[in-house]
Amino acid sequence: MLEKKRVQQLDIPSREGYDAIFNSNFLEDVPAALAQWGSSRVLLVSSKTLAAQHGDRIAALQSALGSHRLANTKLGVGSHSPYADVRDIARRVQRLRADCVISVGGCSYSDACKAACLLAANLAPDFTEEDMEALVDERRGIADARPEDGTPLRPRACRLVAVPTSLSAGEWNALSSATNARTGKKQHFGGWEGGGQPDLILLDPELAAATSPERLWLSSGVRCVDHCVELMCNPESAEGRCEGLHGHAERGLRCMLGGLTEYKAAKTRARGAGEKQQQQQGTQEEKEEAGDKERQLLLEGVSECQYGSREALTGLLIWRVPMGPSHAIGHQLGAVANVMHGVRLLATPSPSPHSRALISFKTRPVSNLTLPPLQITSCVMLAPVLRWQAANLSNPHYKTAQAKTLAIFNETLGWREASAADAVERFVRSLGLPTTLRDVGVVSDEEVRRIADKTMTDVWGGGKRQMEFDDVMEVLNSVRG
Repeated sequence: MLEKKRVQQLDIPSREGYDAIFNSNFLEDVPAALAQWGSSRVLLVSSKTLAAQHGDRIAALQSALGSHRLANTKLGVGSHSPYADVRDIARRVQRLRADCVISVGGCSYSDACKAACLLAANLAPDFTEEDMEALVDERRGIADARPEDGTPLRPRACRLVAVPTSLSAGEWNALSSATNARTGKKQHFGGWEGGGQPDLILLDPELAAATSPERLWLSSGVRCVDHCVELMCNPESAEGRCEGLHGHAERGLRCMLGGLTEYKAAKTRARGAGEKQQQQQGTQEEKEEAGDKERQLLLEGVSECQYGSREALTGLLIWRVPMGPSHAIGHQLGAVANVMHGVRLLATPSPSPHSRALISFKTRPVSNLTLPPLQITSCVMLAPVLRWQAANLSNPHYKTAQAKTLAIFNETLGWREASAADAVERFVRSLGLPTTLRDVGVVSDEEVRRIADKTMTDVWGGGKRQMEFDDVMEVLNSVRG
């Protein structure tokens, strides 16, 4: 059995009173929190796919909350937290006078709920998407104050519980992201000082293992790998004020590499075991015992990944060292090209010049796709960004950080790769995930230029911070596929 552990989300003053529970049982811990807070008008926002495929778990939560607490349920939030869904949640919060919002799902759900709770406290009940956009300071790429006088936005008026079912790790961040469907731009809401983060984060390995599609878990885990690597590679992380940052990022990277590898192996063994059980002799008790051992290994892999997801963002959230170009480009790749929305990935053998692995992908448009959107932008962008940095940047920190990144990959996975970029690409391919723009349906020159253009105003790495427009175009063109 995995031991439940309650911790403060981050070891900083602004997170005092904001906890996370690792190895949680969400059906126990959600009602306990609501009872402690005295919450009586609860809005539940849950993954539509989870409700459709694992409705018993959502029904169990609804039953545990009881009709005297549960005021409303919203099923479904679009990929990359569209403004329309954020506005819908905010209006429900306002109309119901909700005193607690519970998010059950991936990063799109937690981001939408964080942004919605903030906007519900700051905009009129009939607010429009134009009102949302008007709050954004395009120069800084963030909405944290009123544009007319610079007054900080009011904190949300309700509690927020996040029950993540992926590894995107957005629940740890006080900031939230949402996408303007009209412009295709992903915007960021909230402030660095905190207040936007959930009151409680519940990391339930059982729930994640049972409900998260394998590809979603793996791809969102690569997102955490991206967090760790870009924090380590940012020259700001070497400043004296950031003592301790690299320790968190390195632990997070080791956890993610080990946990994702064990998760993938356990899933693969489980599929093979299912086929063998139909052929092998043995008592039902022996078969169940073997199944229990495999399930425990799977849960241990999931739990290790969940620990790693927190470590992956600690450098950003405590020391405020920003992510880099992979995140900036990835935000706009997801928003402009709507990556994974209406695209199904089909594995086919294809050699790669950068990796010994042979898994690649073709894409096929699919109408009315019901699979959950996947956080796969990091799978495509991290390796080429590392290659560009190694070839073009003179700051010695990049060389040192990439060498450390490479060492962690090789030590953890028993590899002998020659560069950090090659190690990242090999790892992504080993998980069966895409590595080129063509793999995810981005083929037109116009789309590529739009992605590069919008990257320039992204809060995580555009403009003069690390790359110019032509640099971003070079990186994108290097992975056209």
